[in-house]
Amino acid sequence: MRPIAKGTIPTDDKGNPKTVSNHRSWRKDLIDRIGNYCCYCEMILTDSPQVEHVIAQDINPALALDWYNLLLACGACNRKKDDNPCPPHTHYLPDVHNTYLAFELFFVKNPKQNGEDAAFIKPNTNLTANQIIKANNTIQLCALDEDTTASPTNRVTDLRWRYRFQAFYLAELWRKNWNDWGKTKPKEFIELLMTAAESKGFFSIWFRRFHDVIPVKKALIEGFPGTALNCFDANNDYNPVWRNLPNEI
Repeated sequence: MRPIAKGTIPTDDKGNPKTVSNHRSWRKDLIDRIGNYCCYCEMILTDSPQVEHVIAQDINPALALDWYNLLLACGACNRKKDDNPCPPHTHYLPDVHNTYLAFELFFVKNPKQNGEDAAFIKPNTNLTANQIIKANNTIQLCALDEDTTASPTNRVTDLRWRYRFQAFYLAELWRKNWNDWGKTKPKEFIELLMTAAESKGFFSIWFRRFHDVIPVKKALIEGFPGTALNCFDANNDYNPVWRNLPNEI
């Protein structure tokens, strides 16, 4: 899960903090700040990104229009999250923590019925016992491990497992190309890679696959809008670091 930083409240033409009467009015500002990606599953949002309340309106109506309480989400994540509580001391939140460090992929090979490979989210194996609980809470919040591979395609509305695996497979191909020719023409390679990565989404998959290639990591951090810079140490090969100690661990 990509850690994000939205920044302060956007301003109007006169430089005053914007006010809105509908939370969806923040959609363009959110896209401008953090890109058209789901803040939870990282899938690219190609059609009407949903403006999502971190703290649900039913829990705290006073935050219904609050810029700091709004993120972008895909339909599947937003439906699963619904109005369930997710305070930052029990969940990893992309605008609060370094969520990149909390999760990793696991794969299901040739699921029944349609024979497709699938990718799901699980807690990072390097987490402590308490961190694993917190990561699992987040996974369950948005059902990031939900398997709908056996459902009829014409009825299923959750294909995150498919798009996640496709991004992983594509990142694997690009990593092979880096080894084959990218090292000799890094500028050209990175420009092409960023076109593919930005159009596919899933920042964490790309970053993890190029974890040892410093210029690619730098390009990914800078190329995906709103990636939290303080979650990656520019003085240490852009390796990820915890964001809000001790609350994250």
